[in-house]
Order: sequence, then C-alpha cells, then structure tokens
Amino acid sequence: MALTAAAIVILTLVAMTTGRLPAVLALTCALVAGGLLGIASPSELFAGLSNGGVITVAAMLVIAKGVLHTGVVSRATYRLLSGVQTSGQALRRLIPPVGFISALINTTPIVAMLIPAARELQQRSGIPARGVLLPIAHATTLAGSATLIGTSSNLLIASLAAPAGAKVAMFSFVPIAVPVALVGWAVLLLTAPAMLRGRTEGADRDLSWHAEIPVAAQANAVGRTAAELGIETTVEFELAEIRRQGKPAAAESVLEAGDRLIYRSTEAGVRILWGSPRFSLSPKPLYLVAIATNEQARVRDLEENEDIMVVAAQTTTALRDTPAAAGALCLVTSESVAALDDHSLVGVWQKAAGKAPQTGKTWIALLILAAVIVAGSFGFAPVELIAVAGAAMTVLTGVLTPRSAARALDWNILAIIAGSIGLGTIVVKSGLGEHISEAILTLSAGKPALVVLVLAVSTTVMTNVVTNAAAAAILTPVVLTIAARTDLNPVLLLAMVGTCISFTFLNPFSHQSNLMVMRPGGYSTRTFIRYGLPLTAVCLVTVCVVSWVLLTYWH
Repeated sequence: MALTAAAIVILTLVAMTTGRLPAVLALTCALVAGGLLGIASPSELFAGLSNGGVITVAAMLVIAKGVLHTGVVSRATYRLLSGVQTSGQALRRLIPPVGFISALINTTPIVAMLIPAARELQQRSGIPARGVLLPIAHATTLAGSATLIGTSSNLLIASLAAPAGAKVAMFSFVPIAVPVALVGWAVLLLTAPAMLRGRTEGADRDLSWHAEIPVAAQANAVGRTAAELGIETTVEFELAEIRRQGKPAAAESVLEAGDRLIYRSTEAGVRILWGSPRFSLSPKPLYLVAIATNEQARVRDLEENEDIMVVAAQTTTALRDTPAAAGALCLVTSESVAALDDHSLVGVWQKAAGKAPQTGKTWIALLILAAVIVAGSFGFAPVELIAVAGAAMTVLTGVLTPRSAARALDWNILAIIAGSIGLGTIVVKSGLGEHISEAILTLSAGKPALVVLVLAVSTTVMTNVVTNAAAAAILTPVVLTIAARTDLNPVLLLAMVGTCISFTFLNPFSHQSNLMVMRPGGYSTRTFIRYGLPLTAVCLVTVCVVSWVLLTYWH
C-alpha cells in the first residue's frame, strides 16, 4: 500500500509542479484514487473541507481584506516612501513595518498594495520598481511564517499536529522564524542594490486626460501640500491647478476640504489617483465609458443621473465645457451598473478600477485584528472560532459589505489547502509517512543536528517545487513521527519546518507573491535563481543553527 501511495503522491506533485494539471484538479484526482484503492475512507480524505486550519484561513482572508480596504497599508507606505532617493533607502524604510504587518495578515494582499506604491515611486523619484518589489515580496514571506495566522501553511501545520497532542500556539514559530527573518532581511538589504539594478524602459506619456479629483472632508490630504503627498507630478500625471470654491488656488497651497485638484493625466494616471488613499473618495468602482451619440450635450450631463459622477475625460478643457461627442471616453463612478445601462449618453462601459480605499473604518478594522490576535494568543477559544467571529464583526461593523466579504474568499487557495490535507492523509494511512521518517532517521543517524539539516533541506526543496500547503501536509506527520522516535521537541521541529516552507525564493511559481511582482518588476526565472540562491543559503544555515541550539538547550 505504501508503494501505491508513493506513486499517487509523486504523480500528484509532478502534475502540480509541471502545471500539466491545475493544482486543485491534481489533488482531487489523488483523493479519488486514494479512496477507490481503499487507502483511506472518503470522510478521512475530504476532512480538509471542515478542517479548523482551512476555516481559519478563510476567516483571516476576510479580516485582512477589511484592514486593507481602509487603505491604512497604502497610507503608511506612501508616507514611508516620501523623500526616498535610492532603492536601498526605500527597502530600509519598508521592510520592518511591512514585515510586521505580514506576520499578522496574509502576505499576498500586502504585496498587491505595494505594487502601485513602487510604481509611483519609480515615476516620482526614478527609483526602479525592480529594485524594490522582489526584496519586499521575499521579506513579507519570511515574516509571514513568524505567527500562526501569518501564513496558511502554519495554520495547516497546527491543525494537523493537534490530534497528535502537539499544541502549536499563536507565537510558537517566533523563536525560529524571527531570527531567520532578521538575517534574511539583512541579506536582502545588502544584495538588492547590486543584484537588482536596471531601469524600466521609459516612454513618452500622452497626458490627454483631464481629471478632477475632489478632496473629501475626512481626507488625510487636508492640511498638506500636493508636493508633500507625492501627488503633484509623476510620469503618469501632473497637477494643473487647484480649484477652491470655484476659483483657482496656487499649486503649492495647503489643501483644504472641498478643494478640487485638476490634473493632466494618462488613463493609467487617473486610475492611480482614484486608488490613492489621500483623497478619501467614495466607495464606488471606476468605469470607462464611451459616449453613444451626439446629443449636443456636455460630459457633465452624465451626472443628470445622481448615481453617476464624472471623474475624468479625454479632453484638454474643463469637464463642464467638454462636448459629449460620439465615441468620447470618460471615467466615471456609479452606484450601480444599472445607472450606466439606462443612461442615454452611455454607449458601452467597462470597469476600470476597484473601489477607492475607505479610511473611516480604519480603527475598527485594526481593533478587530488586534482582538483576534490577543484572543488567539491567550487561548480564550479555539482559533478558528475566534477568527470566524472576527470576520463576522468585520461585516457587522460595516468595514466590509457581505458581498465584499464573500469576494475576499479565495476558493482556489482554500481548495488546495483542503486537498493537501487529504494528500497528507494518504501519506499517513498508507504507512508512507513511516517509511519517509525512517529514511530521514537513517540518513541522519538519529543525531539532532543531522535531523535538523535533512528536514530543513528537504522542506526547502519541496516548497520550491510544490505548493506550501502540500509541503506542510506531507511533512507534518513525518515530523511528528521523527519527534516521537528521537525525543525532540515536536513544536520546535514543526516551527522549523514552517519557517523553511517560507523559503520560496528560487522558483517564481512557488508563491503567489513571486508571480505578482514578476511582471511589474521585469524579473525572469533567472533573476529569481540568481537573487534567491544566496538568500536561501544564508537562511538555511541560520535556521539549522537556531533550531539545533533550541532543540539542544531548550526543553
């Protein structure tokens, strides 16, 4: 049976690694095969669908979206990047705070928020985005392994270890993950300026769009100048004038509530301005609209329907003076697509950008996150129950709408985690886990230092060729068996494996954050390998030394 299970596991991992099958489909086929061959019962194979780790991951995705929806990460990022002159300076300012946040919420949306900030930094200061994005992605991955809720693989490890009596708490990963993260950050800071040099090819921008951006009363732009905020001039837009109570004000004026900032911009520049947390714009999506027919109307006539507001148009004149010519393009906001469908001036439309960040609920979102962390740390209730309660409060307090909360759930990730748990069940029930454990113990001669080395290297290799969830599901039962036979602390061994699972530095396809920055930063697979090798080597040495010391002297 162990040989059959080994064949299923190997074929599944090969299919996932080569991309011949989607990860979810490969895992599903493995579970079906395991059930038909009698390796495990259906209830055991599909237990991942009700696993506490999967439930916690789903709830934390909602809480994370609530925090990010307030724009607090964007606001902090723009402030940190104000006045930076080099990529090294940008990394020194960003890595510690971003790393701290990454230990508390899922890293993927954090990286997503940092991409536009890096692009704006490139436009404003000429600092290439490629010198910032990859180090930040790696820094967040390292920091994410420091807490139970920082990454889905840690939650999966904890849920699989609990039935065996190994209690993994909120900060069980800290003694190993934090020293490794600090050393890894130092490597990133030292190597990034030299290894990620290069410029993004520039091109003349056609600033043919006229945008009028209002400053809301609660906007954090109030009381500061456009230059201080970094929203005066970039490659994508430039401030033409400030309108205050219908009259022009000097461009260097301190902004006030009710001001309207007039920009010459590219279409991408309008989307950047709309997505900026500086203005506290309304929570409505941005739509690209093409005017249907000539009706001797003006672009502002689109606002006859009170649900529609015109933000920008492809024109050189004020929006109130711009003719609504057939085929003319505008960027508008609307309460609903029905308002666009029903308007006589609207020919076709498409969504151009998501909702602007909503700053009013910032403290509520942060308090919910803090409450989840504190309650989980002190064990007031099972962590999955605490996380679900936090997700529910995120909706009940209005931080997210029920629809937005539902959209925060990444069903592909949740299905991969649930399927990986089933794959781990095949490893355990077939006896394959015992054989793997025996091989590791034989290879290491049962010596703690060699056990640590073999596990660390094996985990690092596996996490760079398969998903984090699959690596965690396969290795957790193996680690528990090794701990039982060698009398080593199982929680520390699991913390070491959880830390090594974050070493996804060599393969751009091994972590979602890698894929997200690959195109914006202009990276190739060769870049990942060249930049990732020294980082991986140093992190491996560090994790082995720290783990060996703790396993030897901390009982």
